[in-house]
Amino acid sequence: MSEAVREAGADRGRVQRDNYPLQRAVFDRLRHGEAAAAPAGLPESDAALLRAGDLRGLADRGVHPVLINAFARALGITRADYRRLLAAGRPAAREGVARWRAS
Repeated sequence: MSEAVREAGADRGRVQRDNYPLQRAVFDRLRHGEAAAAPAGLPESDAALLRAGDLRGLADRGVHPVLINAFARALGITRADYRRLLAAGRPAAREGVARWRAS
């Protein structure tokens, strides 16, 4: 990762962390089910999130939303429950007028 990208992320208060092993583990779990082996380099804390099906924890670790959505569906979580799980503890999205309607 280039130094400029690392600094840009630090400016936004994000912790720079390689989450590829976790994203790969989610993908493998979707593709192969419970039989999927954890990839090398996956910390135990991340493996625990995956085993528990902790969608909020996966989102907080930076897993791509499309993977989280597919993982939720594989666990049998409905869309309404999925949205509620991810919204818990976060400020509500501000509703407003779309830019294209404001002009």
